[in-house]
Amino acid sequence: MLPCATMRRFRALCTALLALPLLTATTTPAAALIAFQARRDVDVGGEATAAAFGGTPGRALVATPDGIAALRYDEGTVVRGERSGEGRSARILVASGDLAVFATREAPKISIARLGARGVPETPVDVDLPAVPRAARVLALHGGVPAVAVLHDDGLSILTRGDQGWTRRDMAAPRFAADLAAIDYDADGHADIVLADQTSGVLSLLRGNGDGTFETGGTRPSARGPQRVIAADATGDQRLDLLVIGDEGLFLHRVTADGRLSPPEPVWPSAHVSDVAVADLNGDKRPDLAISDRSAGTTVMLIGNPDGTFTSAGAYLVGSGPETVLAGDVDGDGVADVIAFGRLGGGATWLHGRGNGTFEGVPCTLGSFGALTAMVSEDFDGDEHPDLAALSEDTGDLGIFMGLGDGRFRALSPIDVGRRPRGIAVGDFNEDDKPDLAVVVFGGDDVAVLLGDGQGHFSAPRHVGVGGGPMAISVGSFASPTSVDLAVVNSLTDSVSILYGDGHGQFPKVVSHPVPSRPSFLIVGDTNQDGNQDLVVGSAYSEKVAILLGDGHALAAPTTTTLAGTAKPSVAEDFDRDGQMDLVNPDELGGAIEILPGEHPGEFGRPIRLTVGRAPQALATGDFDRDGRIDIAVADRIGQSIAILFNRSTKPPPVKSRDGRTT
Repeated sequence: MLPCATMRRFRALCTALLALPLLTATTTPAAALIAFQARRDVDVGGEATAAAFGGTPGRALVATPDGIAALRYDEGTVVRGERSGEGRSARILVASGDLAVFATREAPKISIARLGARGVPETPVDVDLPAVPRAARVLALHGGVPAVAVLHDDGLSILTRGDQGWTRRDMAAPRFAADLAAIDYDADGHADIVLADQTSGVLSLLRGNGDGTFETGGTRPSARGPQRVIAADATGDQRLDLLVIGDEGLFLHRVTADGRLSPPEPVWPSAHVSDVAVADLNGDKRPDLAISDRSAGTTVMLIGNPDGTFTSAGAYLVGSGPETVLAGDVDGDGVADVIAFGRLGGGATWLHGRGNGTFEGVPCTLGSFGALTAMVSEDFDGDEHPDLAALSEDTGDLGIFMGLGDGRFRALSPIDVGRRPRGIAVGDFNEDDKPDLAVVVFGGDDVAVLLGDGQGHFSAPRHVGVGGGPMAISVGSFASPTSVDLAVVNSLTDSVSILYGDGHGQFPKVVSHPVPSRPSFLIVGDTNQDGNQDLVVGSAYSEKVAILLGDGHALAAPTTTTLAGTAKPSVAEDFDRDGQMDLVNPDELGGAIEILPGEHPGEFGRPIRLTVGRAPQALATGDFDRDGRIDIAVADRIGQSIAILFNRSTKPPPVKSRDGRTT
């Protein structure tokens, strides 16, 4: 038997969608009751070309086309504050103490400036270089004297400050070194330099003498194609380690007490890691990691373990193409926050830390999937936490994500269901009170049926043939009030297939009917109020729909009618608990979802638009954080992730009737 909550959603969705062509938006203020936890985007004044922490504690600097600005916390958010006209479109930006170092990577020079009282660079001193710079670091020489190491196309230059200004000393270095880090790896009290040689895949070591001179220290094997190297105490042993970003993800080199580098250990295997920041994100006094993934548009949080390894604590959607990530206490509450800066579209995203390893933002579930095409929510293991099942059209996989009850999910091993799966539905097909799954497989012209064991695991798929190019699927009770049947739309044969279940997980009887061209969705509900379930089949591209009326034993042949406009499948839920169903529609091209707040039966308020991912395609709902409010899960086809929008809506105030009773 189909779960009661699912049946209610089906009926509400049917009623709401059939009413859509007759609806007009109202202007009452009820829409203000609906609110979801969203990204906190920061307008930095243009494309964020580089960013760094420096100067005032917690003050972030960001380089844009109009100069370097300081971000500050103001009235509950982070905003762009004071701005310097220096460092326009800088691609290199480093801040340490009262110094800021920046360059554009277009001219053979680098600028060094003092950070003034406003927290931004004052008039800089430009130092000529032999070639265009690639990276720079500030390091302390003997006695704490500052120096600047600059990596450029012709090698390495060390800039030291004296009475006559900055003096340059040039050194040989790997010609195609991509990045450098300053670290005292041999524990002699002098800063050393590590260069990431992208071509040879090694780290080149330079031993510092404390006076701005260096000696060759050999090379060490590293990750393939090292592009970035960051010195930080990643393991909590009070020694700086080396984090290396290479072609295959993020790797860790531990620095031992006797000055040796351990072999690279994989930390996060992704080819699209762009940056990493180290901070205590959960308040346990151990270092954690915040990692930017430019392809997925996410920042991944890894919590440090006592043995120096890391455990994933989830990921958060940030701006498109994040390149730089900073971690530190931005708002002065003693808890580490994270800011991700993107180059695609500009701007930054502030993730306000809660102190327990979670953040205010849009968390998402990552899997080893391709393009996500469909998703459902159900409690697959009986722990009263909503879980998710999602499909990848690219890989042909079904992914199961087990809800932990706090908005996070644990991914199980994916299941191969066939070529190009497009739709998914959940129901109890064998009457064992455990949820099962049915998947339409576009490339196989069939439906894959997977029986659940009630622990989150599913049987190998059993395939039932339908029409050509199945697109969508729904569960209904067409043969009797207690039967669990399936309906599938076939886009290439312009038909709908009804699969009548036998109560044992089999669908021995399949009946197909012709419907208007290019069907893409179907809705189950009692359209004529006779107590029997009916079926509505339609297309997102046409005003025509087919209605198959049920008599409690089977569905009749379809009749065609015309709506006053095109319809599209939506999610219907009462998000603000005012007794009216609200609708959610994905806008794949706009990278957003729209929520239409229900105000009266058949009337909706102005849409609430929320930016989510790059191409949101499928929606599912559930109380993922157990606060009594219905949240929204959004599958991003291009970003290949599932975003979770936590519901922060408030109940409407109680209304007193004329007899004084509160309702």
